[in-house]
Amino acid sequence: MPEFLPWVLVPLMRAWSAAVTRDYDGVPRPRDTPKAHSAGNDSDRILIFGSGPAAGWGVLSHDVALPGSLARALSVRTGRGTDVDVIPNPQLTIRTSQAELDGLGLWRYDAVVVSVGTTDAVTLLPTRVWQRELSALLDRIERESSLSTRIFVLGVQPIRSIAAFDSALGAVAEKHARRLNAASASLCAERAQSHFVPMEANLSPTPGRVRTSAHYTQWAEEMADRMAPPLNAEHLDAGRAAAEVRAVERGAEQFAPGPRRAVDRLTGIGTAAAVACDRLVTLARSTYGTSAAALTFVDGDRLWDMVHLGFTPRVHPLAGSITALAVSGAGAFVVPDALLDDRFALRPPEPGQAVTRFFAGFPIEADSGERIGVLSVFDPKPRRLGEVDTVLLRELALLIQAELSQRPT
Repeated sequence: MPEFLPWVLVPLMRAWSAAVTRDYDGVPRPRDTPKAHSAGNDSDRILIFGSGPAAGWGVLSHDVALPGSLARALSVRTGRGTDVDVIPNPQLTIRTSQAELDGLGLWRYDAVVVSVGTTDAVTLLPTRVWQRELSALLDRIERESSLSTRIFVLGVQPIRSIAAFDSALGAVAEKHARRLNAASASLCAERAQSHFVPMEANLSPTPGRVRTSAHYTQWAEEMADRMAPPLNAEHLDAGRAAAEVRAVERGAEQFAPGPRRAVDRLTGIGTAAAVACDRLVTLARSTYGTSAAALTFVDGDRLWDMVHLGFTPRVHPLAGSITALAVSGAGAFVVPDALLDDRFALRPPEPGQAVTRFFAGFPIEADSGERIGVLSVFDPKPRRLGEVDTVLLRELALLIQAELSQRPT
């Protein structure tokens, strides 16, 4: 077939895809809560978003679709629990994929799974456009997630394994899908956080069904084989870092054990509360005359800077941080000079950040009582302990707590 011929077919392929999509309106897919869970300690948090396998065609529950199947398969391989959130959108294409990320808080996840490309393959999206859009998508996920988050890009499933596309036109689409997959694999190979996961399972067709739970189980097994090693490596690195800073962690043993649910609610705070928090952190910085100030929250073993002034915002490990100690107590926590404090001797420097010597923080509590974060001011210049007015810092922290407890309107 001449190389130009597939592009001549683009209008026909688009019309064909639209017709098949309309026929899918009556196909069952999950309508229950878009979550799945596999029991265990130290759970990995996974986000799946997109179309194709993520949509769950042919089954009625996410528990027997890809999210539940993947949660169980990963837990078998890691020995940890797995919590999976899914954002299914059957109409998603690579060009519309970034809109699905708005407001998600990607820093919360250990892994983000991208499932997109079936429609792009069927409509013969040019490979150069696919490369550009996928690169932009990966850039955004990397910016908005933690440095420890792993990104898994699922390959386009074999097009002719979908009964509605099992035809001569489907063969054209399947050949193009292989081109898109090759481009995806190449892009992921260039990025430390990204991994390409082929979806080449030889799924046996089931008469009268689009997909079955057995198909999702088979996909999940293959995905888990690829996903478990990077996730295990990240946990191993975190364990080593935690061992190295155990002296600091001992000071944080009083930290509330279950703040995650309280932190989860922060993603839904109203605009007025968010603006007020910005204003109060700004006031703290100007009042104390420091180069930087922050409103930082703890999420599991990580920290998230919700408000940041005078430094690059970041998501970074809790272990070994001053925040680990600041959040562990009920009152103000002041470090006049961190360089002279043995508790922070093993704390590694943070790339691109000035060395913090003076630090003053006051813990932030959720309305349910958990200590979930810290209002802090800090500076590269040390100070004397007697120079720090902790009463004002407490008042500002209480004002922030009051703002966070307000329901969005």
